[in-house]
Amino acid sequence: MLEATLWATAIVIGLVLLVLSGDKLSDKIVDVARKAGVSPLVISIVLISLATTLPELLTSAVASYQGLTGIALGNALGSIFANIALILGIAAVIRPLKATKAAYENSLVMLGSFFLVIALSLDGTLSRLDGAVLLGAYAVYLLWLLKKNARKDVELESAERATVIDYAFLLFLGLLLVLGAKLVVYGGTNIAKAIGVSEFVVGATIVAVGTSLPEMTNAVYGALRERGSISIGNIIGADIMNALVVLGVASVIRPLQTGASILTVFLILAVMLPMVISLKRIHGLGRSMGIYFLAVYFIYLVLMFSGVEL
Repeated sequence: MLEATLWATAIVIGLVLLVLSGDKLSDKIVDVARKAGVSPLVISIVLISLATTLPELLTSAVASYQGLTGIALGNALGSIFANIALILGIAAVIRPLKATKAAYENSLVMLGSFFLVIALSLDGTLSRLDGAVLLGAYAVYLLWLLKKNARKDVELESAERATVIDYAFLLFLGLLLVLGAKLVVYGGTNIAKAIGVSEFVVGATIVAVGTSLPEMTNAVYGALRERGSISIGNIIGADIMNALVVLGVASVIRPLQTGASILTVFLILAVMLPMVISLKRIHGLGRSMGIYFLAVYFIYLVLMFSGVEL
């Protein structure tokens, strides 16, 4: 009884943290972007993606260190797919997401990052050298992004500027999202096991969705506040980080055997390519695209519960 109360309390506290930090995060992104003279998209891609992708980064790094290379690879690829199919699907259904030309340009980087992972994996292994290449590619991308979005106009000295405290608060809010998600996963997983739900179902539902809760909370609040660039930017940044940083770090720690099936790659491309095309054509994602994303995610769940190896 005491344990059940503890698990339920963890879920409630986790949800409260997700709601409160998610509510503040969207406004703070806009505020810091204004002070820094860059678009909210850049803040979402760099800082918020870093904070919300920490669960995937830590999970894959620890799994790789322990020799569980399949988990390290599957965690990163699964997150890339869920970020688009599930999270952007929900956000776009809530409210069509509008974005800028910069979102399309960065989505091309996201697509290129995934193709780079595929190319390096053709020999069946992501070696330590491959990992270094992935991390180097991310460093080049960051330099390009920051240079492209540098403040072009010299502002008056009296103009308000972003401070270290502003950036630290952004990261703090992002970490609160992560903590909230971990509490929800902890409570939900234990309750599910206590009532007899299989570990497979727990992993495929509570844990899978739980590790994506930070991105989901940020994306949903972005949609509700009509800030599509924030929702889309966070997902683009997170997927670039998953491909280049998460897999880069994991393979530097220990070479990864790339046993992902063709079906996994196909599912990712089935949502990633339409996303890039939509950002090019209509500068955003409509409800119909959101419904399509969710339909593909539903197909993924059906395949998984049918025992198909993904």
